[in-house]
Order: sequence, then structure tokens, then C-alpha cells
Amino acid sequence: MAKVNIDRMVLAPYARRSPWLSIGYLTADVIVYALCIYGALVAQPLWLKLAFAFAAGTMISLTAIAGHDAGHQSFSGSKTLNRVFGTIAFLPAFHPFVLWEHHHNRVHHRFTAQIGIDNAFSPMTVAQYRAASSFQRSYYRFIRSLWGQPLFYLVDVWVPHMLLPFRQKDPGMTPRVWFDLSLVVAYFVALMAVGTYLSLSAYGTVWGAAANAFVFAFAIPFLIWNVFISFLSIVQHTGPGVRWVMPTGQPSTVEQAMAGTVHVVLPEWIDRLFHRIMQHQAHHIHVGIPLQQLKAAQSAVEEMNGGRLVQVWTPSYHWRLTRECQLYDPVHHRWHRFADIDVADAVSDIAA
Repeated sequence: MAKVNIDRMVLAPYARRSPWLSIGYLTADVIVYALCIYGALVAQPLWLKLAFAFAAGTMISLTAIAGHDAGHQSFSGSKTLNRVFGTIAFLPAFHPFVLWEHHHNRVHHRFTAQIGIDNAFSPMTVAQYRAASSFQRSYYRFIRSLWGQPLFYLVDVWVPHMLLPFRQKDPGMTPRVWFDLSLVVAYFVALMAVGTYLSLSAYGTVWGAAANAFVFAFAIPFLIWNVFISFLSIVQHTGPGVRWVMPTGQPSTVEQAMAGTVHVVLPEWIDRLFHRIMQHQAHHIHVGIPLQQLKAAQSAVEEMNGGRLVQVWTPSYHWRLTRECQLYDPVHHRWHRFADIDVADAVSDIAA
């Protein structure tokens, strides 16, 4: 693959912050989210409750995408506004904003496509897989499967880093971390209290109303959001042409970030609905570009790099990346399948 040098500053003209437009996006997303939660609570037919709950999970994704700019200071020019609106945006996803900001900015963006550090569906190398325990191998094979992928973000990122960060050394449990954690807990309590109250007339008992609130206002929307963010993490940084590297001890270069990032092409209406988050190469080159400018910036990137790692998403493509992108060889920059390594190991054992 020919090397293409891209200067981050070429995209600087697209880093024009529009705080009122950003606030408008987020406000609209939060209002629709609240309406979907209300519909999921009070609707009577089960199919309609499920439809509203699914829509609420989708809106959690959109609020997080809108708030994502706040973590990159591209939401507005005010750190205070970015902090306030970023915190609000990530409450429906039950994310302490300071922890999300750390793991997204200082881990994912700083060490993009570095194996074992980047938290965007980092692959095992062939050597790591061979050295792993039976349990580690089984879990890794499951999480790379079609059945396991939807659980990736929930199990590997949210639980250890957002829900139970107490044993993590970086970041430590600072007062700001404790404050943001307390906000998430308070939001959950408020959601359950309001949801239970709104459900009382239909369910009669507090326990029935509370169960309705837990399932349709929290559990289903939260799981839908986790499936979405898992999908996003996987398709944007995994693919037959994607390159990962071993940890370098240094932040990833523009070239490394580009080699590890895919522009996933979706139908225009879906791309627009999801605030252009799939225009991901431009975002990794210049995080200061707000979501409203990403499409234009991505077009500029593709002119510079010849359309490298631009992929139209289809179910067959996803099956291909699941089947082919299982283990990685960072020396020869090749993906391997589990079956190929298993056969090679079996032949080696017989020869020995």
C-alpha cells in the first residue's frame, strides 16, 4: 500500500464551530429521546412499546454522537459549555463524561490502531492467541463472532471503564470522576422514579410499574445503544484492508490512524440521521471538525488519499470482515482466520 502523507492542517478550514447549531442538534435529540421513553412507558400494545424502546435506544446513540463533539471541544469555543452539554449528552448512555472523554481522547484517538491499547475492537496477534489460556481464546473467539460482536462495547468497555472504574489506575478516582459517577447514578434513579410514576395507572402496583420502567425505559434502550456503539467501533476500525500495529510508546501518526480507520458508506438518509459519524477518517485526522462539517472534510480527505479504505457497508461485507479479520500479524500486516492457525498448529504438533 503506497504511503500517503496528509497534513492535519489541510482540514483546518473545516474546523468551524457553530455552537448554536450544535446545541440545536443535541436539544432535538434529547427531546425526541424523552418522547420515545414516554411512549415506551405508556403505550399498551407490546409491539408498540418495543418500537418506542428501540427508537429510544437509537436516540441515545444520537445524543452521544451530538455530545461527542463536546469531548473534542468542537461543540463550542467554551470549555464550560462543552463540559455541561457533554455531560448532558452522555447521561442517557449512563456514561460519566470525564471517563468517556479520557478513554475516547487519550486512549482511542491518541493510540489509534495500536494493538492492546486502542479500545476500538483491538485484535489479538497470532502470537498472543497462541499464548492465551483456553478461556481467553474461547472468549476472544466469541466476541469476534457475529453473536458476540453486539456485546463487545458493553462487556469490554462500559462495564470495566464506565460502570466499575474503581480499579483503573488511569484515570484515577479524582473528585471529578466521583462527581460524574454520582450524576449517572442520580440520572438512573430519576429515570426509574419518573418511569414508575408514569406507569402506575397502567400497572396498578409499584412493583409492576417499576418493572415496566426498568425494562422499557432503561434495559432495552440501553442494550440497543450498546449494540450500535459496538457496531460503530467494529466497522470503523476492522476490515480486510485495515492495519493495526504493536504499541509504539508514542501517539499514532496520521498515517497510522488513516491505515486503521475506515470510511463506512451507508445510505445518505442513514448517514445524515447519524450526524455523519461514519465520515470517520476526517475525524481521526482533525478532531476539531464538528459533525456538521464532516462530510465536506471527508471528501477532501478522499481526494488526498485516493479513496483508500472507503467501504460500502452491506451484510455480506460484514460477514466477510467477521470471517477474515480474526487474528492479526503486525509484522507482515496480514489478517488470519482462526481455522488457518488451528490447522497450522495441528500440523506443527504432528510434525513434532
